[in-house]
Amino acid sequence: MRALFLAIGTFVERHPLRIVTVAVVLTLLAVLGVSSTQIVTTQDAFVPRDSPVFQGYEAYERAFGGDPLVVLIPGSPDQLTSPATLTAMRSLHAKLSGDPAVRSVVSIVTLLQAAAPPGAPAPNPNALRSIVYTPDGNPQPQFAAMLPRGHSVMVVRLAGGLTVDQQRQAADRVLEAVRSVGLPAGTTVAGTPRLIGEITTSITKDMAITGGIAIALMIVVLYLVFPVRRRLLALPIVVVGVLWTFGATSAMSIPLTLVTMAGLPVLVGLGVDFAIQFHNRYEEEIHRGQQPDQGLLAAVTRIGPAVGIAVAASALGFITLLLSRVPAVREFGLLLAIGVVALYAAGLFGLNALLYRYDRPRNARKRVTMRRRWTLADRLPVLSTAAVRRGPLVAVVAILLAAGGYAVDGRLAVQTDIEKLIPSDTPGVVALRDARDVIGTTNSVPLLISARDVTDPRVLAWMKDFQSRVLRDHPQVLSAESLATALPPVPGSQPASNSQAIAQAVQAMPADVRRNLITDDRTGASLTFNIAQMPIAELNTLIGQIVAEAQPPDGVSVVPGGTLTLAGAAVSAVTERRTAVAVTGFLAVFVGLLLIYRNWRRAIAPVVPVVLVTGWSSGVMWLLGIELNPLTAVMSALIIGIGTEFAILLLERYEEERATGAAPTAAINQAVTRVGQAVTASALTVAAGFGALLASSFPALREFAAVTVINVLLSLLATLVIIPPLIVRLDRRRAPMPETPVLSAEMQH
Repeated sequence: MRALFLAIGTFVERHPLRIVTVAVVLTLLAVLGVSSTQIVTTQDAFVPRDSPVFQGYEAYERAFGGDPLVVLIPGSPDQLTSPATLTAMRSLHAKLSGDPAVRSVVSIVTLLQAAAPPGAPAPNPNALRSIVYTPDGNPQPQFAAMLPRGHSVMVVRLAGGLTVDQQRQAADRVLEAVRSVGLPAGTTVAGTPRLIGEITTSITKDMAITGGIAIALMIVVLYLVFPVRRRLLALPIVVVGVLWTFGATSAMSIPLTLVTMAGLPVLVGLGVDFAIQFHNRYEEEIHRGQQPDQGLLAAVTRIGPAVGIAVAASALGFITLLLSRVPAVREFGLLLAIGVVALYAAGLFGLNALLYRYDRPRNARKRVTMRRRWTLADRLPVLSTAAVRRGPLVAVVAILLAAGGYAVDGRLAVQTDIEKLIPSDTPGVVALRDARDVIGTTNSVPLLISARDVTDPRVLAWMKDFQSRVLRDHPQVLSAESLATALPPVPGSQPASNSQAIAQAVQAMPADVRRNLITDDRTGASLTFNIAQMPIAELNTLIGQIVAEAQPPDGVSVVPGGTLTLAGAAVSAVTERRTAVAVTGFLAVFVGLLLIYRNWRRAIAPVVPVVLVTGWSSGVMWLLGIELNPLTAVMSALIIGIGTEFAILLLERYEEERATGAAPTAAINQAVTRVGQAVTASALTVAAGFGALLASSFPALREFAAVTVINVLLSLLATLVIIPPLIVRLDRRRAPMPETPVLSAEMQH
């Protein structure tokens, strides 16, 4: 391996300008690829397309369309039945009915038009009020669902098969149409499509602001804790590596989703450390009095293999995410595996070429001299020496804390309510709360009922019995809407009970009402349960119970549909099996290192702190009340990546010092002095950068930032406190090695 990196160092030393030119070209190509990449917002990013849940979701959308938007029009009975309001509502109907993203529009206008005889003149306002309301001001039974609590409701159901982005655009058009037709003041539009659209727009603006603060903080911290020349060079190198990563994923058609975007802190953290390690080692060789060409070769040959081993181990840990059931999480793991390789290449070639290119003109004139000054590295051995001396105590405390963290991991709250992951003053959230106050709930779970003929009296009787049982046995279910309840009663107050009566009743329904309840070929019907607000995880359980209790007759099937059903399955898939995935990652790293080192002691040393930090992280989250969400649930990858890398770099430097004949204690102190400074600088830089997100207005981003900072700092603590006594303990039987030359004759050219 040393010969390989000697060849790489020689290539960089001979062709720095060529390397920089190629890096610039690759970066420009990556920018072109990234600029044409869009965040994938299709629902199958979170649930496999071939899963039963997704198949049911698609089947329902094909039959009855997508999620609804609810337009709430406030007013008194006189205002809501006034010519001005009804004219505005008719105008809105006309605008929305012509939108290809809208499947149906239902309001009292729909019902009034259906009830009026063909060609009949419009009734005067007083007559119209008496048609819609009783003398005491309550809505007539047939209009009650459309006139709740001093409002008139218009339900706008979107077409099926729309991406999240298309839903957002449709919601924007509905909002614009509502504003343009002259409806009463206070009219609002609520629904999941609007909420998701506002989340996407707001989070982009929020991250742009906090991202600027993060970069400023990273510059300040890097300047303070990394006392070398050109100390800020690590940041542009990381930007280049990240661009290469996303350019490569774009070329490989790996979709960019909100989950894969969560890989950014992992990539930034590892990229900063790779760059700082290369930079730190080059400066160390210059400190020793090496000329730039000799310093470059020594730095690449010594630190290149160590970082390369860390890259291989981290990539193995990330690849274990391919075991996830969630497509976006699998893509997240693949993105990280590609990213660590790209960032390593950017540091190994790009950074070293720049450093050497800057110093090369000095070779012919004079030796580069560096002034010695106090640095953070002077204090780090004090910490590691104390840890080595109290190794057994450190081990006991670390293991007990980790065990406590794993014990409470299962008790971590899982936040799956989308409204609690975004600012409470977001207009879409405010509108949803208003809608909930008016209509009681915004949680609607539709079921697709399939049969040879859903208008068969036997099917209708079962449907009515089924929804009655659900309403009786589950108090969380507030109401139900279906073909069985929409059919007009016949003598005996029962739904139509013969085929002819049913056919006439169905045909008499307004077209948009009928379209929401039954398919044209009568093989599908919609049964919707309106459910009280609850976390999505609980809602997912309730949906499963309802479907299990359906007990349909032969030839009839029940499949849940709707975004809430899909969201419940997605959240469960993301947050479940966290421990199993983490353990698989630990094992993958250990096996990979065992194949590289062929020594179990060296292979297990980097894995131990990662296992401990994972437990500590859960414990700290539990103590601070930080909840798991779809973003924080995948952050074990950050611990595996950064924790493994920190540990391997310290271990490799320790072995290098032992190879020169140093005793274990002296070797570990020297390793902490040399590597610890760079590790600490990179950890504090990343922690400061992502700490800026703690100022975000989005609760989900704040918790995401908190978990990132916690994991990075705990990984740093484990590197400085756990690794030193562990390495010395595992190495206690080794005798001091004979001193070996660090540079070969080839390097002394």
